[in-house]
Amino acid sequence: MPRLGADGAPPVLPIASLVLGAAAVAALGLFVLLDPAALTGYLGTPRVVALNHVFTLLFVGMVFAGTLQQLPAVMFVTRLVWPRLGWLTLPLLLAGSVAVVVGFATGFAPAWLAPGAAAVSAAWVLMLVQLVGTARQRWPKDAGSHALLLSALFLTLAVALGFVLAAARTTPALAARVGYPVQLHFTIGLFGAFLLGIVGSGQKLLSMFALSKGGAQWRVRWATVAVTAAVAAEALAAFARLPLVTVAELLLAAGCALQAWEVLAILRRRLRKRLEAPIRRYVLAHVFLPAAGLALLLGRGDAAVILFLVGFVGLAVSGMLVKILSFLTWTWQFAAATTGGVSGGAPLLRDLVKDELEPIVTWGLTLAAVALAAATVWRADVLAVLAGGAMLLAGAALFAQSWHVVVVTVRSKRRLAAAAAAKSTRGKMEDAHA
Repeated sequence: MPRLGADGAPPVLPIASLVLGAAAVAALGLFVLLDPAALTGYLGTPRVVALNHVFTLLFVGMVFAGTLQQLPAVMFVTRLVWPRLGWLTLPLLLAGSVAVVVGFATGFAPAWLAPGAAAVSAAWVLMLVQLVGTARQRWPKDAGSHALLLSALFLTLAVALGFVLAAARTTPALAARVGYPVQLHFTIGLFGAFLLGIVGSGQKLLSMFALSKGGAQWRVRWATVAVTAAVAAEALAAFARLPLVTVAELLLAAGCALQAWEVLAILRRRLRKRLEAPIRRYVLAHVFLPAAGLALLLGRGDAAVILFLVGFVGLAVSGMLVKILSFLTWTWQFAAATTGGVSGGAPLLRDLVKDELEPIVTWGLTLAAVALAAATVWRADVLAVLAGGAMLLAGAALFAQSWHVVVVTVRSKRRLAAAAAAKSTRGKMEDAHA
């Protein structure tokens, strides 16, 4: 049984979750290549909904879930409550997400969607309770931690609302009662869950890896307020029929602008002049925020969603994935070990990453986002094929990078342990001869 790491869950849990999340990107690229025409027509078809949930549930969801097994203990400076709960929640989330994707792909099949939705919902409710329980031990005061807490709440709500929408498509009585607020689902998921998750965790991680200390927190705080207010306005527009859609869009634009501003502020005060490749990818992701906004202004909401989801979220999450995985794996193998510490011969975090793979991930996801958005605008299958190929290549490189980090770290630990054992044996032999 693996030992607990850094006051969080057993390290194998978040590590496995992050590696599986990386594999989902490659799977998505392969699925796009198998049916590129699906993405140049109506985007509400079962196949496209399934593809969307490969990205949101199996990539972003698994990465976020794995991160929540370690990051809260670091951000809140406390211990994760019920640290072994992940042995239940992460397999439940994985199995439920796969069932949901199959259910969507097979035409909203209730036999798959019902148990899958129940499993995914239960997993996120349990993780939300775990997160809140962890925060209650030492309630955080910083704005980034508050954004992380809210993002987990919104992700749980987005999951629940998404499955209500799926049920409403096949249940007229439910549709008559709740309607079909798909825009609210997108707002809660894309902005309440994903944007706030990046705002909260990204602010802390970027500051740490860029060696950027201090700075005002008001941008993070007001970005959180703006996104939360936008979700409330969208809910009132959906259920109370109030004319607040434009207000919600303006609030979301303000939240995105504040996040981009915060990233620039962190970069201006950083001590590390040359950022590592995964961190540069995280920073580059923010270029897609104005690009998505421009697409929305031009009346291309479908392209805007793709640019935000694949471009901004995809690049940001993949960048954080590599750095978090490196940190977790290194800590798992070397923290408090007799062969640990740089002086003991342990590799540096940057040495765990295979540099040649990083440009493939970065530019593969960038090309996939742009080509996929263009494919929806011009209805060109060839652009969808290009997007699928780029995403498959980026996903394969991201998975290879993740696997490389784990394997290199474990082998380094074994090599150092073997060297230490050999040195000890030689010492004992020398003492015996003396």
